[in-house]
Amino acid sequence: MVRARFTIVAVAGWFGIVAGGGCGPTEQEKFRVLSQEINRLKVETIELEEQLAGRDARIESLTGQIRNLQTEGRLPPSPLFEIEKVVILDISDGVNLDDRPGDDGVAVYFRPVDADGDVLKVGGPITIKLLDHAEPGQTRTVGFALLTDADFIRKAWYGRFWTNHYKVEVPFTAGFEPKPGQEIDIWMEFVDLATGRPFTATKTIAVEAIRSDADGGG
Repeated sequence: MVRARFTIVAVAGWFGIVAGGGCGPTEQEKFRVLSQEINRLKVETIELEEQLAGRDARIESLTGQIRNLQTEGRLPPSPLFEIEKVVILDISDGVNLDDRPGDDGVAVYFRPVDADGDVLKVGGPITIKLLDHAEPGQTRTVGFALLTDADFIRKAWYGRFWTNHYKVEVPFTAGFEPKPGQEIDIWMEFVDLATGRPFTATKTIAVEAIRSDADGGG
């Protein structure tokens, strides 16, 4: 019985060695296949990079040709995506910038649009003046804003939830308080950074007078 057990154990051990050795070629085959796939992907990556480099060079070449033709006057500038005008939106209104009742500034909403009336997201310096015509024959500036820094201009753009407009809050100058029922003219200029062309727009709005504590209490 002891010999039989030894024989069975020996055979089982030999079979295990053979079976274990049989796994070697399988793992090697997997490694070989993976290596081939990696090499194939490397070659494809190099080819794609070469294609992209060629495409970029082609685009740059065509862009240069277009610039040359436009400079020579043989190709007119494309009207596509060019600003036609700037529109001050109807939601522009007086704004309360402190805790006192009444308006102490104006929130100006506007959009650059093309010839079809579609909104264009373009950047450029923004100048806004608030004009008071309360005194007959006199016009005075009661608010002023100038945005030239790219970061400030970018932050003034609102593009979420289909808003797509600029918003600039312009406070009244120190000492100015609107009278009841007073109207303020908004004058603005937007300079298209791409072309350098200025676009102006105007709009008249009514603002609320600032009330004192006594007025607020009735």
